[in-house]
Amino acid sequence: MKNTDKNAIRDPTPDSPTGRSTSRRRVLAASAILGAGAAGVAPMVSAHDHDDYENDDEAPKDDAPMGDEPPEAVPDEFENDIEILNYARTLELLEAEFYTQGLQNIDDATLQQQFEELGTIQDRVVDRLQVVRDHEVTHAEVLGQTVEMLGGQPVASPEFDFGTAVEQPDEFVATGALLEDVGVSAYAGAAPSIENADLVPPALSIHSVEARHASFLRELNGEIGFPVAFDQPRSRSEVLELASGFIVD
Repeated sequence: MKNTDKNAIRDPTPDSPTGRSTSRRRVLAASAILGAGAAGVAPMVSAHDHDDYENDDEAPKDDAPMGDEPPEAVPDEFENDIEILNYARTLELLEAEFYTQGLQNIDDATLQQQFEELGTIQDRVVDRLQVVRDHEVTHAEVLGQTVEMLGGQPVASPEFDFGTAVEQPDEFVATGALLEDVGVSAYAGAAPSIENADLVPPALSIHSVEARHASFLRELNGEIGFPVAFDQPRSRSEVLELASGFIVD
């Protein structure tokens, strides 16, 4: 399978030592996760963004239709369930490696400093991110085991290159938020194509956990964790275009 792309951010406290700017983080994440394809990812909306658009006629309106209606299904681009499982496994391998590298490269204290305004949760952020990493590792393993049970060959992990997104704390969190959003949309897009009904409950179980990850990372990134009533699914080709920027083989 060929896959992956890149990053985004702004500051609830612009004068803080950490300099966590939501606008800046959003740009970083958009460039890191998507590269030239950044326009393919819907912008994450922060509660702080309204300050940026004060007296701006182009400001997003609170009553604008942003996920207020259920989405339509995306095209079915899969030959069979094994393809769907290996597609999901590749995304889980990407996320698992992203968190593994980031947590190895970035000092715990440096990462915690990004969240001084969060109060007591600041001391628990690293532990929570380690749990997210462990979830991704487990998802990839279980998906591989399921492929084998169905008589298929689990896709091997590609080689990934995340650049500075696994070296700089603000880029790490911003890219993680976008990766999780892409993952959630990928499961939503692929789930209707599953033919074996027995695979649907575990797929939905992973999907809901990925949504929890996305909400947590969005909040860490200074964004709204649940900005719309209905999330939009993405097709396989859309997701792999976004993911391909991180895959080097």
